[in-house]
Amino acid sequence: MIKLLHVIAIGALVSSAVYAYSIKYETTLAAEHLQKLKTKTQRERDAIQVLKAEWQFLNRPDRVQALAERHLDLQPFVVTQVVKPSDIPNRGPKVDTIGRKLEDLGLGMPTETPRSSARAGGTTSATTPGPMQ
Repeated sequence: MIKLLHVIAIGALVSSAVYAYSIKYETTLAAEHLQKLKTKTQRERDAIQVLKAEWQFLNRPDRVQALAERHLDLQPFVVTQVVKPSDIPNRGPKVDTIGRKLEDLGLGMPTETPRSSARAGGTTSATTPGPMQ
């Protein structure tokens, strides 16, 4: 009986040592992985800082001005280019030409009338205009 107890105790001792070693090994691997992630994160932050510096260098006003003068044919602003809002023509109604063609072919859904959309709980201003005759 005592020999069996000794075998069980030795087995428990060996298994607990193996378990402790495996936990230590997993912890070491996790710490190494964490350190790699920190290093990678720092490298990415450094790369972002370099990109920001390059962006600021490329967007200097004097450089952009020189590029605009070299590549764009810009003319000075003339006062006659300004118009009053009343001089701008009104925009025509929105027309759904594809929907109208589908309705003419009998393939599309008919447009709602203001009366039917009001009954359905909708507003009359959200209806689409019907086909012009």
